[in-house]
Amino acid sequence: MNNLDAILEVAIGLILTWLILSVATMQVQDIISDWLNRRARFLEKSILEMFQGEQDLVDLFYEQPVIKAFYKKNRKGKPRKNILGRLKKPDYIPNEAFAEALFEMFVNLGTEEGVLQEDTISLERIIQKTEEMAEKNKDLGYFIRRLLPDFDEKKSIAKLRKTHNQVAEFKTNAENWFDASMTKASFWYKEHAKTLAFFIGLGLAITFNVDSIRITEQLWREPTLRQSLIAQAQVADENTGAKSVEELETYYQDLHLPVGWGTENMPANWFDWAWAVKALGFAITALAAMQGAPFWFDILKNLLKLKGGSKKTEAPPPAASAPPPAPPPASSEIEAVG
Repeated sequence: MNNLDAILEVAIGLILTWLILSVATMQVQDIISDWLNRRARFLEKSILEMFQGEQDLVDLFYEQPVIKAFYKKNRKGKPRKNILGRLKKPDYIPNEAFAEALFEMFVNLGTEEGVLQEDTISLERIIQKTEEMAEKNKDLGYFIRRLLPDFDEKKSIAKLRKTHNQVAEFKTNAENWFDASMTKASFWYKEHAKTLAFFIGLGLAITFNVDSIRITEQLWREPTLRQSLIAQAQVADENTGAKSVEELETYYQDLHLPVGWGTENMPANWFDWAWAVKALGFAITALAAMQGAPFWFDILKNLLKLKGGSKKTEAPPPAASAPPPAPPPASSEIEAVG
């Protein structure tokens, strides 16, 4: 086996190790996110930014029936509460629901329940409330004006069906506004999630002694271990790993990987250079966990294809076929010979 094949096998074994740790990291991250309701809090913060810091409008937005339908429910069908006793707000709101809730806010803003008839809407009142918002918060007023279609503020249209086109345009603009804002918010949420994944991965690496440098050295020295991991990688998927974080070390040891604090001699001196190398190995592991299981699964499959291709040797050229037998002599030739 040449060095290139050995390097490829080491890479496959190492990436399988990272894939397993990434799955465990995602498990811990999901538990923390659910416990702290991080997605819902991040969504609410993004909506607050859309409303330019107007917390009263955000509270009113979450009071809309179309938004309340997305509140998390318990087994009894009642809204779930967090450890502080507060309702768990939704962690996902469709664009259409946002537009509907925003429209309802404009229709009913400042109006007592039951005063407004079901099929009656005053565009003058909507525009008036918009102007009041703009006076209170110029930045918010700028965005809200962009949502409104070209209404004639001197007219008041009584029937909602007569304003169907204007309402549809308003909702379309609101959906686009929300979609653009959530695209930006999604990017920042992923960045925050990556940061959290790094520290979770670092904690798991230290807890279970998943040192990428040490694992690389072991894989390089032991071809049999590499072949065993390649066989495991052939059947791996994005969820490959221990069923729980507690089983992570056992799972690694079943693969005969050098993981766990009982598998090596500790340096006697805390200032030993070996600790600095180990800290670097932990950091590499944490950076790998930060990328996520799907990332490493895709790379693993590509490397396995490359490994399979490297085993293929050029087929030898086919052997030259024997010349066809000579045709039998004609009957006239046989008679002449006779």
